[in-house]
Amino acid sequence: MSTLMHQAVKPRGAGGVVMGWLLESGDAVQNRATVDALDPPPGAAVLEIGFGPGHALQMLALSHPLGLVAGIDHSELMVARARHRLNGRRGDAALDLRIGDAGNLPFPDEKFDVVFAVNSFHQWPDQAGALAEMAGVLKPGGDLLLSIRDFRVAGRFEPPGNGADTAKIAAEMLKDLGLQVRLREVVHSPARATLLVRGRKCGRAEA
Repeated sequence: MSTLMHQAVKPRGAGGVVMGWLLESGDAVQNRATVDALDPPPGAAVLEIGFGPGHALQMLALSHPLGLVAGIDHSELMVARARHRLNGRRGDAALDLRIGDAGNLPFPDEKFDVVFAVNSFHQWPDQAGALAEMAGVLKPGGDLLLSIRDFRVAGRFEPPGNGADTAKIAAEMLKDLGLQVRLREVVHSPARATLLVRGRKCGRAEA
């Protein structure tokens, strides 16, 4: 794996600061599409997996009255930068950002109204296990949303159409977990789109 890809997966050091900026800039339209698709209830507890510099969490917290903004990321640098970013920029929500990975979430079952991940599903070594963890911490009636980029032309990071194939795999995994699945496409340009794979946990949220 190249140095660039190492930094993209797990930013660290001075190069990681630059990579965090590049990730935020490159994922800005995808973060916006993801936040626009989420509809957490007032006072909701939300969890992002692999939040990076915290851009999507900030947008979500400033556009909805949340009760808890939480996240897991395996980069110490990104956790520190996201904490700094969200300090005073999340409304009245409590903040709980931790170092960790998607396959071992340090939260109790059925804690969150919304669990989501932007552009990180393809990096998880055990995708099925991670999705099971995410579904486990989701409240009945809550939404699990995977935001997956899809390049329509050849690019630096992945071949065209790879995101569409990844989204289909993710959708089948969510169905296997018993979630009600919907797939939606948001086209940003002829070169790039965001695929939103939503899984709703069966059951009824507590009043």
